[in-house]
Amino acid sequence: MTPPDPQDNEDPTDATEGGVRSAAADGPRVSRIRVGGEDVIVLSVPLPRLTYPEGTTAAEHEIIDLVLQGLTAKEIAEERNASLRTVTTQLGAIFRKAGVNSQAELIAIMTDGVRA
Repeated sequence: MTPPDPQDNEDPTDATEGGVRSAAADGPRVSRIRVGGEDVIVLSVPLPRLTYPEGTTAAEHEIIDLVLQGLTAKEIAEERNASLRTVTTQLGAIFRKAGVNSQAELIAIMTDGVRA
């Protein structure tokens, strides 16, 4: 079965096999909106609740969030209007507190076992 055509005025959350399905209130949600005269189906998923490494500051949380967005140390410095040296010093402190040696390891521990 193919997903219903929004032109048919069917609710996509009513679709069954092979279609779009709405989940529980705390899970993914499907919405249909009209943009520029066209129907668009949007899948919304809850963002994970992160647990920051113990002892990290609010400023370090901001840096961790930027690392999780995939930014490099140079891009983080530009984003925060800080020097690259300041950001690398802060990353070093974060790495020590988290027990990791790289941004990749930080991402891995921050996203491992994350529950929405």
